[in-house]
This record gives sequence, C-alpha cells and structure tokens, in this order.
Amino acid sequence: MTFYREVVGLPLALEVPERGAAFLWIGRPGRAMLGLWSIGSAPMNMQLHVAFGVEIADVLGAPAELQRQGIEPLSFFAEPADEPSVIGWMPAAAVYFRDPDGHLLEYLAMLDGPPRPELGISTWSESGFDARAAIRIEPYSGPRDALRALFELAEDSSVQLDSYIGAGEVLVVRSNEDVVGHVQLTEGQAPGELEIKSIAVAPAHQRRGVGRRLVEAALAVARERGCVSVRVATAAADVDNLRFYQQLGFRLRTIDRDAFDAASGYEPGLRIDGIPLRDRVWFDLDLAAR
Repeated sequence: MTFYREVVGLPLALEVPERGAAFLWIGRPGRAMLGLWSIGSAPMNMQLHVAFGVEIADVLGAPAELQRQGIEPLSFFAEPADEPSVIGWMPAAAVYFRDPDGHLLEYLAMLDGPPRPELGISTWSESGFDARAAIRIEPYSGPRDALRALFELAEDSSVQLDSYIGAGEVLVVRSNEDVVGHVQLTEGQAPGELEIKSIAVAPAHQRRGVGRRLVEAALAVARERGCVSVRVATAAADVDNLRFYQQLGFRLRTIDRDAFDAASGYEPGLRIDGIPLRDRVWFDLDLAAR
C-alpha cells in the first residue's frame, strides 16, 4: 500500500484490514481500480504487467522522479534506463519499473502521428520525437470561466479572482487538446513593465518544467512589446514559489504585509506547508540584464 500510494500516487478507495485487502483508484474515481490482497504464506509466485495510460509529460519526467523515490527506471528490455523507450509501431513512449513484489509497471503515453515500425524499439533521444512539441503554449481567446479551476490553484480568494480573471491576456499550455496550465499577463504599475498576474499548472503536470516554459513565454511577450521589466507576486509562505522565481532570475522587490486578510476575501487561518498565509512578496526581473 505504501508503494502504490506514495510512489505511484494512487488514492485509496477502500481498505479492508480484516481481509488483508485494499483498493486504490487508477485515474479519476470510478474509472479503474487496483486491488491489493495479502497472500499470507501461500506459495504463490505470479508476476503481472500493468500499464498506466498517462500524459507524455509524465512519461518524460518519470525516470528522474522514480530515481528520486529510490526506484530504478527500466527500458522496454527491462534494463536500467534514464529516459523513456519509444515503441515505434504504436507509436508510444514508455517507462517501466517494478513494485516490491516484482510486478512490472509501465507508464505509457501514445504519441501523435502515424505508426513508425521502422523505428523498432529505441530510446527517446534516438527516436527524434520532440518533447516540446508534445506540450504547446498558445494564446487563449475562449471564455475565462472555463479556466477558473486553473486560476483557483493560484488564488485562494474568490473575491480577488473575480476582480481580475477577465483582465489582460492569457496563454495556455495544451497537452494534446487539454488545457493543463495558464499564465495571465497584465500591464505593470511602472511604464514598460509587464505583470504575471496569475500562473498555474495542473497538478498532474507539475514538476515537469511546464511552469518554467510558461514564464519563458511571458518573458518573450514582454520583449516583443519592448518592455523593460516583468514583475510577479507570490505568498511569502509559499517556499516552492520563492525558490522557483529566484531560480529563474527574479529579484526580491517589496513585501506587502497582511495582504492575505479577511478584508481581501481570504479565509482566516490559511496555511501553506504549515506557514500562515499573511504576506505577499513581489519580485521583478530586469529584461536588459538577461
């Protein structure tokens, strides 16, 4: 249970301790399920192969994530690998690994385009497929309400969100045809300044470099417009965001104390990783210095 919940990330549906059984959802609840059963002292030696259909971004990020979890990623040929295998006749990309009982698990993502049997079985780098083409960033002109769930990942106040969700312009990230991330751009307070007003990536696509690509796209827009700087705000309690923006070259600008109070529509007592949500931190990036 620990392996499938904490390493693979499947949510628990039901545990039946008296029967030594547990059931976990695969994907959204009601779609597919994995049943785990204790076999006690029975002399059973069965090994299964289970494939999980995932997005290409998840397959590309799987080797590094598995290694971080202490799990050895494998190739199609069950050999240690640090990148996905590409199965040309499908075509698909896949990463394999084993659970504690020796069952072979596979993360599998279908690739765009016709089957390419001439590729045989190759590594991702040898196959010629473009990882950046699998996820594309483009302007969004549809209704903003359709993106509200993404905006809510970055905004805890519905009052504040209602006040700006329709402002500026929005770029979205698409994986196949699904929108899995966005960045909202508005005018900054100073002349020649662009503000990243909102940015978020769907949980299943986080820690795959998607957020970095969204910021790079925002900086490209700023340069095209002749802007001299880009600014962005985040919560002082959000340590991951503080690290993220500084790694991208943003510098600390100012702090707004008690920005996330009840008067602004924020629920009292909110915390991020145990840190009270109170102060807002502003960063900026000098485009001329990059």
